Amino acid sequence: IPYRNHALTTLMSDSIGGTAKTVMIVCCSPSDYNTTESINALSFAKRCKNVKNMASVSPAQAAAQVQALKQELARLKKSNTNKANRPGDRRH
Repeated sequence: IPYRNHALTTLMSDSIGGTAKTVMIVCCSPSDYNTTESINALSFAKRCKNVKNMASVSPAQAAAQVQALKQELARLKKSNTNKANRPGDRRH
């Protein structure tokens, strides 16, 4: 897909033609005054449908991301425990 200078295309540039699996949901209107926008949206979705991506995850990258998320979870649990144990806390 040739990338246009459009907000939607810019937001989706990593997903369209990249290594991610992407789902496209198009909202169309039955109103006459939205016909042009609905046709443009359907046309864009059709072009996106023709793009074939090969989704892949690097095992090392996935392991690093899992480790980072575990550390974040531990930090948040500790922060939450510290807040719950403060004197004068009456949330119980």
